[in-house]
Amino acid sequence: MIKLRNIYKFLAIFNSTYVQNLQISLVSFVRKRFCTSEFHKIHRTFSLYKPNPFLGYKFEPIHRDLRLSHTKILALTILGWLGFEETDKEKESELIMTLKRAVLSEQREEYNKAEQLLHVALRLAQQQQNEQGVLYCYDLMANLAFKQLQLEKSEKLFVSVMQILLSKGISQDDLKVIHISLKLARICHLKAEEDRAELGYKWCLEKIEKQKDVDSESRTLYGVIQDWYAQFLLDRGDVKTSLVHLREAYNTCCDLRGKKDVQSMLLLNDLGITTWRAGDLENAVNFLRQAIDIGKTMEDQSYVGIFLANLGLIYLQKGMFDTAKKYCKDAFNLGRKFNNTESIEQANYCFEQIDLNVN
Repeated sequence: MIKLRNIYKFLAIFNSTYVQNLQISLVSFVRKRFCTSEFHKIHRTFSLYKPNPFLGYKFEPIHRDLRLSHTKILALTILGWLGFEETDKEKESELIMTLKRAVLSEQREEYNKAEQLLHVALRLAQQQQNEQGVLYCYDLMANLAFKQLQLEKSEKLFVSVMQILLSKGISQDDLKVIHISLKLARICHLKAEEDRAELGYKWCLEKIEKQKDVDSESRTLYGVIQDWYAQFLLDRGDVKTSLVHLREAYNTCCDLRGKKDVQSMLLLNDLGITTWRAGDLENAVNFLRQAIDIGKTMEDQSYVGIFLANLGLIYLQKGMFDTAKKYCKDAFNLGRKFNNTESIEQANYCFEQIDLNVN
């Protein structure tokens, strides 16, 4: 069985709620996504991860350095929501500076240093009896642990954040609670705890449905939930239902960011993979062609090579060997032009599959 390649996506979410000097992109609409299945290597849009070792995935993710933060994962942090505002910045300058240093270290992938700084920040927040600061530190620690696939640690920290929120009287319908619940569902998914993950995703879908059109934040979270749940369903082999939720994620992304946005482009790649899994090769080709057309209009076209190689593999499955070889060659050349190793790897994989089928 041929393997299409996923490009993991990040949607910079809820940036409008972050304190300006401490903006942390939701990477996660996460910094890298975990590959969705043993059958493919393409991309997804509302998040980014590494391959999930717990589910036996074999493929390397595509790093999403497309004009989005390059090193963040699942960073749907809740700084503004937690009330850590400008007045706190003035009062707690040492705490703020320590948090900023921790964030910068995380972005540079200096994870040990970032964790050390977060522990320093946590002690400062506790000494100052700054409850919002403590809550924010836990949230950052949880995201940092998740980024390193320290799933047990991340889960415990997110549960602590949830408990603090609920103890403060925050409703279960609050976006903060839904957003943390989504992260916990994702962790269960990555730990192959399917029953817990499904319960979590469905709970989030039920809660967000009532308020999905309230504002851009709720609409964005709605899109993320649809996207992650689609990936969960695809991992379970429920391709038909996965496609329904993925289409909803794509439509939501287009409403929020436009059809020619990088996130929409990456979701088109996901749609191409999922429709291919469903056996609909013609629509898979159409989705990938749309992604390629959008990608060619962007300054950074490095990931277009992935789309081209994926398209080549689909033509290979259609028995169109010359066309498949052409797209694989284009993918290889584009990968070299932009020094994108993932494009080159997928192009070489495409060539290997062509040789196997021809010979």
